[in-house]
Amino acid sequence: MFVQRNLVTIVMIPSLIGLHWAWDSLQHNRALVTDQERKDLPVVIAAKALWHQVTNKTKSNEQQDK
Repeated sequence: MFVQRNLVTIVMIPSLIGLHWAWDSLQHNRALVTDQERKDLPVVIAAKALWHQVTNKTKSNEQQDK
């Protein structure tokens, strides 16, 4: 019963982990990607963008309060 109800989750989580591992392996292969072209994991890029938005909003709110 558990497997039938959660089959998508059971398949997708290892798949996402595998995709991120493959991305990271390809990005660190110097024969394929130069140091200048190397990118972070998509999750890291999204987290950095979100953090940038949050900190900019906080800074702009602090400036408006002055």
